Amino acid sequence: MKKTKNIAFLLILLFTSMTVSAHQDFWVVTESGNVKTRIKTGYQYEEIKKVQIIGELAELLAKKLNYNEPILLDFNHYYVGTAEPIYFLSFDNGTIKYNYDGARKGQPLLSKKGIVVRQVSSEFDIVNTLKMLEYSINNWKTIKKEQTKIEYNENYCDWIINSIDTNKSIDILASKETEVIREIKKTKIYRPEKDFKSGITYYWQNDKYNIVFKNNNKEELVTSLNRIYDIQRKWNTVFIFETSSDFLVYDTYKKEIVSKKWKIENAEKNYRPYEINHIGGDKYSISFYYYSKEPGIQPKNQILIYARHDDKLIQNLNKLMKE
Repeated sequence: MKKTKNIAFLLILLFTSMTVSAHQDFWVVTESGNVKTRIKTGYQYEEIKKVQIIGELAELLAKKLNYNEPILLDFNHYYVGTAEPIYFLSFDNGTIKYNYDGARKGQPLLSKKGIVVRQVSSEFDIVNTLKMLEYSINNWKTIKKEQTKIEYNENYCDWIINSIDTNKSIDILASKETEVIREIKKTKIYRPEKDFKSGITYYWQNDKYNIVFKNNNKEELVTSLNRIYDIQRKWNTVFIFETSSDFLVYDTYKKEIVSKKWKIENAEKNYRPYEINHIGGDKYSISFYYYSKEPGIQPKNQILIYARHDDKLIQNLNKLMKE
């Protein structure tokens, strides 16, 4: 009985703190020298930060290849599931003509014609994007000559755009990395965020996301990851997600990882960043929403409880209440 009351109390706390609201997709645009990046997404995903890192690296790549004309790196984030990346290479002003709403014509994204590397994916790969850009810089005249109008109507896109044959990207990605790309990979680029002085962050280098604890001018390497999905700082506890399902927990007082690598059930159904709240003591709630074939109100909500001191995870509080 006591256990049931405790769980019920937790649920009351959680449901009063959780928010569900309608949202609209948005764009984030940044510029690094002659490189303009744009990402369309639905929530404040870490992909936004990654795109900014790509923009800085792309500027360095353009300088090494002595290319000073405009470059657009356009990212369409498919966040409601998994989408294998598809790349579109063109030489134009970046305009997208939309098939819906009466074939509405979009606005130019560049002030004059330049290289456009556009991609649709659930996750953006830094090195692969650089390889696509390197090819485009070295072959922009060929791209300009061979591009045609194509229709793309997958992954919630309904576009008419310029592009060369998208199958060309298979050959580009399969090619060996050039010396220029290998040099660019040595560059250390920190996660972009204003006024950050101390705590957990990361930098990208050599195709790794290196998690570090920074304290003013000093930093200590915590771990290196092949991917990064999210970082959420909650008091002295930091949740580090390598993927949408796998996470580690770092204690900023102890300055160490205090958890095993946990895997969240049903994570593949999640369509927005996790909502993490400190609910008292050493306990944190992790909640997300997903669409299910089960009857009832949609979307469904799954709530997890993480106890840091014992490194324990309750995967589904709602399910536990029904048992």
